[in-house]
Amino acid sequence: MGSITPFNIAVPDAQLEQLHQKLEQAAFPDELDEAGWGMGVPLSEMKRLVTTWREKFDWRTQEQKLNEQLKQFTVPVSVDGFGELDIHVVHHRSGSPRAIPLLFIHGWPGSFLEATKLIPLLVENDDGPAFDVVAPSLPNYGFSEGVQKKGFGLAQYAETLHKVMITLGYEEYVIQGGDWGSMIARTMAQYYAQHIQAIHLNFILVTPPLPWRSPLRFFHSLASVPFSAKDRAAIARTVDYALRGNAYMKQQATRPQTLGYSLHDSPVGLLAWIYDKLHSWSDNYQWTDDEILTWVSVYYFSRAGPTASTRIYYEASASKPESKTTEGNGKEEQTITNWMMISEVLAASAQYNVRFAVAQFKEEIVQWPIAWYRSIGNVVQEKEFDRGGHFAAWEVPELLASDLKEFLGKGGPAYEAVRGKDGY
Repeated sequence: MGSITPFNIAVPDAQLEQLHQKLEQAAFPDELDEAGWGMGVPLSEMKRLVTTWREKFDWRTQEQKLNEQLKQFTVPVSVDGFGELDIHVVHHRSGSPRAIPLLFIHGWPGSFLEATKLIPLLVENDDGPAFDVVAPSLPNYGFSEGVQKKGFGLAQYAETLHKVMITLGYEEYVIQGGDWGSMIARTMAQYYAQHIQAIHLNFILVTPPLPWRSPLRFFHSLASVPFSAKDRAAIARTVDYALRGNAYMKQQATRPQTLGYSLHDSPVGLLAWIYDKLHSWSDNYQWTDDEILTWVSVYYFSRAGPTASTRIYYEASASKPESKTTEGNGKEEQTITNWMMISEVLAASAQYNVRFAVAQFKEEIVQWPIAWYRSIGNVVQEKEFDRGGHFAAWEVPELLASDLKEFLGKGGPAYEAVRGKDGY
């Protein structure tokens, strides 16, 4: 196995030249009058962003800022059945001998960029515990190596990230995750519970407590009926997502390769595909053009290419995660067709020693009454926020950092979960 190596982002000139050539040749579809955002990204928005990308946006400036701001490395890990992968990692140590090791896991269409606003809020211990922050690019994302064969599902993502933490010297650690990061974190808790004592989630998928699936949980849920206005709004948002907002997921879970030709060949197609989510999944966050274009450029210049990032949907939907524990978990073959069913499998195998905090932000794409989240395991902290969306670490990093510190700090329900046992 290779060694941990310092890393700087350095996109080849040839890739930049190719990007600008493609942007010069961009052609746009027409648009219905007064379509707005109702049918997708408006034509005026796309033309403006493409013009900015072509004429004003300076990737080299953004690249330099990231290299100066972030301590980056590649960490080689061996994944069972897939050989060795080089994983790109942002790793900031606080300098405190009692720092809490925190693994930050992004999802799609996120990246390691989401951790950049959190890091300065977490590495200092002025108002609570200090953290050593580890923010990898998932395999197939960003500047991590891509996977070359089928079958790389949640178990393999979990194995990869656990081995990253072990290689960096962290035998025990906590996790923060949203989007796929939430599902990978719960998978890691299933497999590596002896190493993971606490997990903070800001995207929580559960199966509603239907009476024929979980009679006891259904009975307890009746205590909150009739639902509050907040609960009704949460359920309505989830129903809207299920009916009108998840076509991207169905495409990526069933035909990622077909979609991939467009994402790989057309920077305009990639921009539209990702910007649609940045806009519709955030809570009126005022995205700057530089933010949008840097975010999309990380996908365009990614080591494995943007198609690779979509395959997690296909692989996670293909088969259920298998537990590596020896008690109470069979290997029954079962097809998992959506996130909620995957969540149900993980909840059934949850390890009680792992403490969970759940944070629900105002404009999260999937929401339930917060009490329903207790089905995922040993939930010891619940919080609802009146602002923030799917990209909480980017939109409202101060709220997410504060919630993490409350969860893991002195007096918090996961205090002394790992290190920091003498206080801060």
